[in-house]
Amino acid sequence: MFCAIIKNMLKDLAKVILTAKAAVDVIKEKLESKACDLVIQVNNFRDKVQNKPLDETIQSKLKEKAKEELFQLINEITHRAQINELQIKGFIKDKLTELTNNSLLDSMELNDIRAEIATLRAEVADLKAQMSLQKR
Repeated sequence: MFCAIIKNMLKDLAKVILTAKAAVDVIKEKLESKACDLVIQVNNFRDKVQNKPLDETIQSKLKEKAKEELFQLINEITHRAQINELQIKGFIKDKLTELTNNSLLDSMELNDIRAEIATLRAEVADLKAQMSLQKR
């Protein structure tokens, strides 16, 4: 039961970390790709605002645009987090497979060594038996 609780906590922690990593990646890409465009848009908007007062239609358009951008950003972060999770799961699966294969090889080698030891013990027992026969 304790292991299940720890497992769930680690799973939740991994999701938080992967989502945070995805958020950082998406925001970094957005900033890199749209920094220039954003500066131009802000300057154009500032010029428009300075020349005429904001009416309700402009404000509602701005709010809708902000909502759309936020929704798109959340979708990209979620998508990136899912990709990161799949990559991590694949990595873990590959490592577990590798460890399992190594364990199987180790166990096969141990069985071979055990068989060799048994053979050597039998040979030693035969030699001892022959030596005791020769002494008589």
